[in-house]
Amino acid sequence: MNETITILVVDDERPIREGCHRVLTGHGYRVLTAENGQVALDFLSKDAVDILLLDLKMPVMGGEEVLEAVRTQYPQIPVIVITGHGTVDTAVECMKKGAYDFITKPFQVDQFMITVRRAAEKKKLEEKARLYEEEKLKNLYDLGLEKSRLKTIIYCMGNGVMVTNRDLEVVLHNPALMRLLEQSTILENPFPIKVILNDEALIHTLKQILEGKISENEAALQEIHAGQNVLRAISAPVFGPEKSILGAVIVLENVTAFKQL
Repeated sequence: MNETITILVVDDERPIREGCHRVLTGHGYRVLTAENGQVALDFLSKDAVDILLLDLKMPVMGGEEVLEAVRTQYPQIPVIVITGHGTVDTAVECMKKGAYDFITKPFQVDQFMITVRRAAEKKKLEEKARLYEEEKLKNLYDLGLEKSRLKTIIYCMGNGVMVTNRDLEVVLHNPALMRLLEQSTILENPFPIKVILNDEALIHTLKQILEGKISENEAALQEIHAGQNVLRAISAPVFGPEKSILGAVIVLENVTAFKQL
């Protein structure tokens, strides 16, 4: 059923309005009628309309003037022009001004309904596309917000944290990491891990992680030295879609005081 589709029929001929109303409501559409362009614009300002059936020749305000107003104020509404003066030139001019389709009076009901259904389908597809775009933007916003929260948490941690990609480039790190590694240089991600860390044992462990030799529920634990500090390194894989390994995460904890004890 098409009960959610509202169609506004604008024609100065009462039999046309009543005929369209009878046929369209019989197919489940909600139908409004207007006898001229001015009344139609009043309807549009107060009611949600999905499709506009518009006669060209009317008193008070003609269809071409209405078409221009609709294209400016309600560009999402497909306009089907109905006219008894159906020439190719008229059709072309209406299309140039933004009409969706063009039918001439008198029209066959079957052809009339085909045109209306095409416009209704266009409207539904555009609405789906709009909702999809809104959902995508919402998801991007949520993802950006989540990334911002995660970054804030990592930056506030006392332990050093870094995340690498499959090329062993650091794509995320926090200030605590640089302090523990006694690095004073400010680095922009990404950069090769060996710029800040040359511990071969840890790098070997990371390579094993990237090769899938450490499972999802496992983490590698080892100690490394960085200047005067002894650090405990906990390394684990970072998984993506379908459990593919995207990189590794390493957490460094300063255990120098414990080692001294």
